[in-house]
Amino acid sequence: MPRYEFVKGSSSKFWEIELSGNSYTTIYGKIGTDGKSTTKDFKDAETAKKKYEAIIKSKVKKGYALVGDVAPDVESSEASFAPENKELEQAIFNDRDDAQAWQVFGDWLQGEGDPRGEAIALSFNNDGGKLKKLIATYEQSWLGDLYESYEKCKGHDDKYFKPETVIDWKHGFMEHARIAADHEDTRGETKLKALLALPAARFLHSLTIGLYVADSSNGYSGIAERLKGKLPMLRHLFVGDFVYPDETEMSWSEMEPIDGFLNAFPHLHSLRVRSGNMSVKGSLDHAELRSLIIESGGVGAAITKKVGSAKLPKLENLELWTGQEDYGGYGPLSDYAPLLAGETCPNLKHLRFKNAEQADDFVNVLAESALLPQLETVDLSMGMFTPRGARRLIEHKAKYAHLTSLDVSECCLGEDVIKDLKKHFGAKVINAVEQNAEISYAEWDEAVNDAEDEDELNDMLLDMDCYTQVGE
Repeated sequence: MPRYEFVKGSSSKFWEIELSGNSYTTIYGKIGTDGKSTTKDFKDAETAKKKYEAIIKSKVKKGYALVGDVAPDVESSEASFAPENKELEQAIFNDRDDAQAWQVFGDWLQGEGDPRGEAIALSFNNDGGKLKKLIATYEQSWLGDLYESYEKCKGHDDKYFKPETVIDWKHGFMEHARIAADHEDTRGETKLKALLALPAARFLHSLTIGLYVADSSNGYSGIAERLKGKLPMLRHLFVGDFVYPDETEMSWSEMEPIDGFLNAFPHLHSLRVRSGNMSVKGSLDHAELRSLIIESGGVGAAITKKVGSAKLPKLENLELWTGQEDYGGYGPLSDYAPLLAGETCPNLKHLRFKNAEQADDFVNVLAESALLPQLETVDLSMGMFTPRGARRLIEHKAKYAHLTSLDVSECCLGEDVIKDLKKHFGAKVINAVEQNAEISYAEWDEAVNDAEDEDELNDMLLDMDCYTQVGE
């Protein structure tokens, strides 16, 4: 039930109202008391709603302010849209946190009769109640063809079943959007096309694209071309936010060349892609990128070589899921030579080499690199990191000692191995939750002694449930 309060001088009152069919109920009184309740009935629901809205307006006019997170029901209204003002918009593109630039733009929008101008004013006046009501009034008009899906998905979100359409607002414009295909519209491109046509998406800062094709194999063809030249304010892009394995398997997903996304957005700060089949047509060089995350069950040799040679001067976070040889494979660790030599990513602080069959060997390669001293965190989680890799970490303890975090979660380590790592690196440094296979030092040594070669050892590890977390 929406609650309004009036606090001025000696007055400290509240007023609540709830609409139900052809009546509404109000509760009112001094703040801190239960108040009194009255119900008014009308001839029909339409009349009740009109009276409901009229009395809310009357209370607000008298100085009552909406409190809490619940906005009242309001009639949807058509919004007028001002034409683009490239000069004022450019000031926001230059610095999206510039309050003055937003307020000047808001004043101009109000002068043009565009309600987004009022939304900007309410944002900077910290009048959350009125802002929620204003957005509720114009949401349908602002979202156009996306509104029906957005309204259906409101309030529905959990770990395994993500809503197809999510919109977060800031200053009367879309701040973040998530779109995905559903069973009624099996192709996400319909929603993407609708999104790109919206004036309210002009300042979109973050875009997530979920399951894109829901009627067989999941594909992401043509997205970069559709996005090119659009969404000039976009800084964060995630393509492939499907729920694994509830919506699709990793290996069923086909990604277009991922450098296309970087080329489409020269000012992008973070790119995250998830797919079983990926490629790079040109290079992954990018002047502004701060975070690059590539998730796959088998990333492919072409990708590892491109990652290793990519010139990313502002990159701080690199996360690569190399996956399994049986699901697309990966290149040799020598592919990362330019990166490990410190030639390509001078600002890299967080290196996440995850979901990797090469995790044990990577420990030695990284230890001998020029890159390791500049890193703050190393993540080897979700991979075939075994007691052999743990021993190598301890052997190179002096070179890894400066790290603030060393993640070996969801790997293949027994309790004795984890305890040993924490003894050498500290419990605050080692993160080792949820092991896929708890292989002790003794079990590892026995497997090594019994195996005739590396292939047989790998077969024995699979028998002990030692594998990458994500394969197909």
